[in-house]
Amino acid sequence: MDQKHKYVRIEQYNQFIFFPMAIEHSVFAHLKPISAGFCYLNSGNEIVKCHGDSYSLRLKSHEDDTKLATKQVYGIDAMLAIV
Repeated sequence: MDQKHKYVRIEQYNQFIFFPMAIEHSVFAHLKPISAGFCYLNSGNEIVKCHGDSYSLRLKSHEDDTKLATKQVYGIDAMLAIV
């Protein structure tokens, strides 16, 4: 089952922070994110699907967010399985 969350990607170590929809992206502005948006965490498929943008931070999701977020959550094998 997909679970929808918000996320920010911070430049240091390309780390992702996932958080509930009720929290604004701007709460993480002090971490100087480089991308932000929404994502679906799907443990059945072992993939994190990132998309969209953050109005409060004026940032968009990056093309490689899905692959890098999947790597962080499910590991390198899951990332390499993304077609």
